[in-house]
This record gives sequence, C-alpha cells and structure tokens, in this order.
Amino acid sequence: MEELQEPYQTQSSWTEEFLQSTTDFYGDENSVDYSLMPEMCEMHDVQEFGKVYQPCIYFLVFLLGVVGNGLVLVTYVYYRKIKCMTDIYLLNLALADLLLLSTLPFMAISSIHGWIFGNEMCKIVQSVYTVNFFSGFFFLTCISIDRYIVIVQAATAHRLRLKIVYYSKITSMVVWLLSILLTIPQLIFSKVVLREEVFLCRMIFPEDVTKSIKGFSNFAQAIFGFIIPFLVMVFCYSIIIKTLLGARSFEKHKALKVIIALVVIFVVFQFPYSLVLFLEATDFLWSREMSCKESKQKAVAIIVTSSVAFTRCCLNPVLYAFIGVKFRNDVLHLMKNCGCITQAQYTKFVGKYGISHQHSYSTAGETSSLTL
Repeated sequence: MEELQEPYQTQSSWTEEFLQSTTDFYGDENSVDYSLMPEMCEMHDVQEFGKVYQPCIYFLVFLLGVVGNGLVLVTYVYYRKIKCMTDIYLLNLALADLLLLSTLPFMAISSIHGWIFGNEMCKIVQSVYTVNFFSGFFFLTCISIDRYIVIVQAATAHRLRLKIVYYSKITSMVVWLLSILLTIPQLIFSKVVLREEVFLCRMIFPEDVTKSIKGFSNFAQAIFGFIIPFLVMVFCYSIIIKTLLGARSFEKHKALKVIIALVVIFVVFQFPYSLVLFLEATDFLWSREMSCKESKQKAVAIIVTSSVAFTRCCLNPVLYAFIGVKFRNDVLHLMKNCGCITQAQYTKFVGKYGISHQHSYSTAGETSSLTL
C-alpha cells in the first residue's frame, strides 16, 4: 500500500482526481477524494450522508437481488429445460447480476470503515464488479435482439431453430470475453491507497497516461451501460410494437404494456447515473473548474444515482423472467416443495396466476420463457 503525493490544491487538479475516482464502484462515496478539495470547501456533510445512505441501500438491493436472481437460477436448474435463446441469456443475466451483487458487502463496509481487505481483494472486487457491469447490459441487449428475431423475423427464427441454442451459447461466450477485455484497466490499475488515514480501493493511473485514457472508463460505462443497450431496445421494441399492433391475439395489449415497462424502467433507473458519468467525463477532459457548491452537488448525485442504478439487479428477474406465466408456476411449485405453501394454496395460486393456457409467441413450437 502506498500513499500518493498530494497535487497542487487547485480546482482543476481536484476535478481530475475526482473523475479518476469515479471509475471505481457504483457510487462509493470514498471514491470521491474529499481530501483533494480546496481547503475552504468542506465535504464532511456529504461523507456523512454517504455513510448512512449507501450501506442501507446496498443491504436492501443485495437481499432482494440475491433472492430474485437466485430463484431464476433454481427454477432453471430444477424445473425447466433450455429451449430458446432467451433462456440462455436469462441464465447468464441472472449469473452476472449475482456476481455484481457479491461486491455490495465489500462496498458497504468500505463506505463506513474504508478498504480493509487488502490490495489483492481490491483488484479482484473491482474486476468482478466491472465484468458483470458490462456483461449484464450486453445480455439485456441480446434479449432485445432475440425478441425481435422471434416475433418480427419469425421465418428466420424458424429456419435457425435447430442451431438457436448453439448460437446463443457462442454469443454468451463472446459477451463474457468482451466484458473481461473491458475489465483489464481495473485489473492493472486498481490498488489500495491511503488518504487521510483511511485506506481506499480505487484505480490509480500512471502519470504518463493521457487524459483521454483516464476518461475512457467513464465514457465506456456510459456508452456500453446505457447508450448502446437503449438504442438497441428502442429499435427492436419499436418494430415489435408495430408487429403486435397488427396481430389479432388478445394478448397483444398485455405484451405492449410489458414492452413499455421494460423500456421505461431501464431509462428511469439507468439514465441518471449514465448522464452523471458522461457529464463528469466531459468536465474532466475540458478541465472545467467547479465551485464548491457544484462539487458537493456532483458528489451527492453520484451517490444517489449509482444506488438507483444498482436496483436494476433486483428488477431484472421480475421484468425478464417472472412476467412469464411459466416462471410464476415454477416458483409456486418450488414454494410448495419447500413447504412454504400447502397443496391447497398451490392449487389455488396456479388456478389464479399460473398456466391455464398459453398465448405466448414461440419458435418452432418452443415457447419462450419471456411472455411477449
């Protein structure tokens, strides 16, 4: 562990260090190096807010996310068979979310006591977080493309039905490989540093690394974590909506509501944090000076928007799995086998919420797990 030399105390030098720190975890308030702020700008109130706010949010998200994504994995392992591309992507999405959630306990403790887990764990946790941050969004993009192919390009989906699972496995491998490649900077430059008698885990770039390289992490998170998935979702789901409007199935109105919910929730929970990252990167690259008030506002914005973005890990299982009647039936079956509900309650719930008949889109007779 090493203590970095303090740079000159100017607004621009603090701005550079502030951006450098945001390439760490989602909204760790320790990623904002308040020690490098100009002396007249006191950030103690922001620090105290983060120490109370973040552990509570992390605990809630971790608990709900582990339960939801764990149920997705359990239902696939014990009650379902892999029949289509969406099944493959949902499994990988649940795994990515679980691995991302596994970093939350470290972040919660770090937000209170600083980083106490050593340099090696700093690299590991940073890398695990980044791999699954990117892979999660890539799999959301893959699900959108798959729904477009199944519903809009039905003839193509039927022609490729025998190889559809094979192609999805290859795509999943490419997604994980690309996510790992995007994690190399975290693996190389993450280290533990000492600031004001508190150890912090963050990315520290060498002095000869240019501003463009330093800003790459923020731009990459904004582009791969919001812009690309959002554009793909808008394109795919707009064409799907047009197709559904021309369909005669009475289920189309329910499907339209599901599509709108997917897009709206994605934008509401992810856009604020991506916007903060993007604006922060542009401020850094253009060396824009910030007042003390602006610095505090930006610090609070990172803490709040990052926590909101993390809730995506809780909502993914609900939006992409449990909206399907088959998944709901599988969960009810699991609860009955575990003794959580009786046989009579199981029969009642299945009759009310389970599968009575199927009106979901399918490819070559294989019903998708995602009801659209």
